[in-house]
Amino acid sequence: MRLKEIRAKTGLNQQDFAETIGASYRSYRGYESGEREVPTSILIKLHNLMNEEPLWILTGKQTPLGDTELDIVEKALLAGLGTVPTALIEKSPEKAAAFLKLLVKLSLKQGEGLTQVDAQEIAQQSLKE
Repeated sequence: MRLKEIRAKTGLNQQDFAETIGASYRSYRGYESGEREVPTSILIKLHNLMNEEPLWILTGKQTPLGDTELDIVEKALLAGLGTVPTALIEKSPEKAAAFLKLLVKLSLKQGEGLTQVDAQEIAQQSLKE
C-alpha cells in the first residue's frame, strides 16, 4: 500500500492526515499498515485531494495514459522544446531531458499542458547554470 508515501508528501502525521481525508485515526492506521482494506470513499478522496490514482494506491501499477494525457504530454514537450536552448541540448542532453520530464510531470499533475510562457518561467529557474 502506498498510503504512507502519499502521506509523507503532505508532511502530516497519521492523525492529521486521517482527519484530512475524513477517516478516524484508528481506521487510517489500519489502512496504512495493510490490516484494513481502504474503502472506495477514501480512494476517491485521495484522488480528488492529491490527484493519486486508485489503481496505483492499491497495486502500485500506473494507469496507462489515454488520449487526453498524451495530448497533455505533447503540449508540454512542444512548450519545453521551444524553450530549451539548442546549445544546452548539445552540451547537456541529460539536463535538457530532466527539464522536459519536469514539464511533463507538472502538466500531468495540473491536467493540462503548460504554455510556452510557463515553460520559459520554469526554465529560468531550473536551467540556471
